[in-house]
Amino acid sequence: MGMGRSWWYCGYSNIFEDDRIYNRMIYISPPFGNYISLQGTTRIRGTFTYYRRPGLVYHTLRSLRPIRGGWRNQIGFRNKGIHAVDFTELTDVYSICGLNEYEWNAMLFHIPKHTKLELNLSCPNVPTISISDDAMQAYCNRFPDLIAKVRYDIPNTEIDKLVDMGVKTIHCSNTIPTPKGGISGRQLKEVNLPNIERISKRVKRVIAGGGIYTFTDMKDYEQAGAKDFSISTILISKPWNVSGLLRT
Repeated sequence: MGMGRSWWYCGYSNIFEDDRIYNRMIYISPPFGNYISLQGTTRIRGTFTYYRRPGLVYHTLRSLRPIRGGWRNQIGFRNKGIHAVDFTELTDVYSICGLNEYEWNAMLFHIPKHTKLELNLSCPNVPTISISDDAMQAYCNRFPDLIAKVRYDIPNTEIDKLVDMGVKTIHCSNTIPTPKGGISGRQLKEVNLPNIERISKRVKRVIAGGGIYTFTDMKDYEQAGAKDFSISTILISKPWNVSGLLRT
């Protein structure tokens, strides 16, 4: 991903430590990125599907539960559908997912070429997500700076395939799948760290997300190879930490 002073630069901060400067982006992941805007961050909106999937409030109230060190949910991709999105916020990232090949292909040319795009390639609360090599290559060609969001256990062969198609940024990761829903928070960080170390050796840039509640959490991910970071459950678990996190 180009690091020049373009609209990708919005949201970057500088960390001064040990006489070094680290350029980093902090993203606000869905669902909070749909509603919360903080100075010094970039919102990720979505995740949007081709068709409307109602029930956001119901599934949030039904399934969002605190667990030790994090949260569990079965919300899935509850959203208003891609046709209700105007793509006018040029500094925001728009996350999409096709639930079948038709949806991936239908969304490809519906989304304006200027869009900062994330392809959500995994979600534990959706039965199956797949995208053909041809469709993935078409997205990479149309959106050369797209982000691919993946599970922590994605095989190296799949990472290499994405990189060969042109993917420069990997977002790791989606929640841990369980029969009662996806788990985020400390447990996710524990499984993310070794996998981010592995993935960061194969792709230009990694966004790390999962269990970031303090600057130490970000440093742990940075030492594992992450360049950027995404926050989510801190906004409900420890919202009083957010301002301090953004100042670091």
